[in-house]
Amino acid sequence: MLSLMFSHEKLQVYANALDFVSAAVAWTNAWDRKHAVVDQLDRTAPSILLNLAEAARRCGAPGRLQILDYATGSTLECAGCLDIARIKNLLTEAQCREEKQRLCVVTKMVIGLRKAWAESVARKEPADYSAKPSTPETPFFHHESLEVYRTALAFMDWFVSLTRTKELSNRLVRQVDEAGTSIVLNIAEGNGRYAELDHHRFAQIAQSAAVNAAVLLDLCLEQGLLEREETDAGKDKLHRIAVMLGGF
Repeated sequence: MLSLMFSHEKLQVYANALDFVSAAVAWTNAWDRKHAVVDQLDRTAPSILLNLAEAARRCGAPGRLQILDYATGSTLECAGCLDIARIKNLLTEAQCREEKQRLCVVTKMVIGLRKAWAESVARKEPADYSAKPSTPETPFFHHESLEVYRTALAFMDWFVSLTRTKELSNRLVRQVDEAGTSIVLNIAEGNGRYAELDHHRFAQIAQSAAVNAAVLLDLCLEQGLLEREETDAGKDKLHRIAVMLGGF
């Protein structure tokens, strides 16, 4: 057996994250890339590992904790990807909960590592721990309890159900999918950021994506892809999202 050559390989959180990311890579290889969430997960999941490795490499150097914040943000973005994958029937409800349980453990371990490094208590990872048992009424992540996040998921659920029925494949529909995905993922990641400026910045990105999605729905109406009642229903959800994000 080869000895561990790099400092990040000694971190238990890296091993746990590697298991999750390996599964995520297998999913994205099998999923239809017409879904915007596939490209997002394909990019975001490996960034957990890359940021952990870079933070470990910087032993004692400035910016180390910020890089761990990036790793935390990537885990939360992955959590949003899992919710969207469930809505799109790429994952079952049971699979989604199982993977979020695993991802929750990784997130807590990254936060624990950050705390240890920030307090200079240890130069290695803190003791392992498991996520608390969860029920359908108990969210794994804080952002899941936010009304704005639930509304963003409701928009995606509405949009996916609508396009599945109509079997739309227009480029405008793909752009709406990308905007809706951006709303969900930026709310999830921004809510977990330590810095207030980061928190606000991600909320602004999500709000901009909501406005963009509303414009794209107008274009879908003009192109005859959707009916007025349909676009009004979607824009109502987007307006509520934008208003809530304005208070972040």
